[in-house]
Amino acid sequence: MTVRLAEARPSRVVLNFTHHCALRCEWCYVPFETPRAEREIVVAIVERIATLEFRSLTLGGGDPFQYPFVPDVIRRAKGLGLNVHVDTHGRSFMPSAVNAKLATDYFDLVGLPLDGPTATVHDSIRTIPGHFDLVLRRLAWLKSLGVRVKLNTMVSQKNAAHLPELAQLVCHLSPWRWSIYQFWPLGPAHRVLNAYEIERGAFDCLAGEAAKHVRTNKLTVVEISDQLSRRATYPLVHHDGSVFAHSVSDPNSFSRVCSIFDVEARELIDDYC
Repeated sequence: MTVRLAEARPSRVVLNFTHHCALRCEWCYVPFETPRAEREIVVAIVERIATLEFRSLTLGGGDPFQYPFVPDVIRRAKGLGLNVHVDTHGRSFMPSAVNAKLATDYFDLVGLPLDGPTATVHDSIRTIPGHFDLVLRRLAWLKSLGVRVKLNTMVSQKNAAHLPELAQLVCHLSPWRWSIYQFWPLGPAHRVLNAYEIERGAFDCLAGEAAKHVRTNKLTVVEISDQLSRRATYPLVHHDGSVFAHSVSDPNSFSRVCSIFDVEARELIDDYC
């Protein structure tokens, strides 16, 4: 078993809700259609993550807010000292006084998807008419609360030509961070490889130019992530406690590592990530 220096160990865990998602993005890497999440198990997973000395928790998958108990999970995570990052498509997280307090008191960062500069482009990728406008409304609401918002863009053949125009929009919107990701045919996404794949050189060029434009606003941090930079950098935990990491033998697939509740879970995760 490999011994890792403390600073080299993964510090972040992604907790994915893999039962269902209201969107039908055909390029998504999450294997949906698992049994529904149970509150007690999810809370126990978060407590175990803290016990294993991870510092940051990202909740994503299918949207976490499809479950009414998730706000309690977020409060528990924050109470345990974890940095809390929530990724949401926004449909289940609606503006309200209760949600405003949750966001301002317990979110360190919230991520929203934005995959095109217009409703035509974005909605075709996210499969839900009206989603582009909804994302812009959620962004405006969260920014008005002073919450840090990260916009996530997946770049593929479907939207690469629109990236310069999207950069102009992001520059205007001025989120706290803009994350630009190269399409990765990981897991279930491999079935749409031919329709979405974008070559690394083309991605680097387009993303670099987009980042250069947005950084002129001096308000938005831009993060560019190609496939290679994301491999084996953090574990993915499903809502039943199963832990997965990127496969050593096939970079476009996952390997099950352990259960988060296993006695040697931390050592096994450190070996993979």
